[in-house]
Amino acid sequence: MNFLNNFQHLKKAKQTYFEHFVDSTYFSFLALKASFIFLIHGIYPNSFEFEGGLIIKDLHKTIEDKKSKINRVL
Repeated sequence: MNFLNNFQHLKKAKQTYFEHFVDSTYFSFLALKASFIFLIHGIYPNSFEFEGGLIIKDLHKTIEDKKSKINRVL
C-alpha cells in the first residue's frame, strides 16, 4: 500500500487533508493528556481519580459523533 497516494480514508471521512490533520492532532493531544494523567494517578493514586477516564470517554464520544454525522450523509 502506498501511503502517500492512498487518500480513500479522507474520502470516506469527507475531510480535506488539513481538516483530517487538525482532527488527528487534536485527538492525539487529548490521548497524550489522558496518558500523562494516568501516569500521575499511578504514582499518586489519590490524584486524578476520574479525569483520565473522562477524557477518554469524551474523546470516544467526539469520534463516534463525527462518524455518525458522516454516515448520515451517506
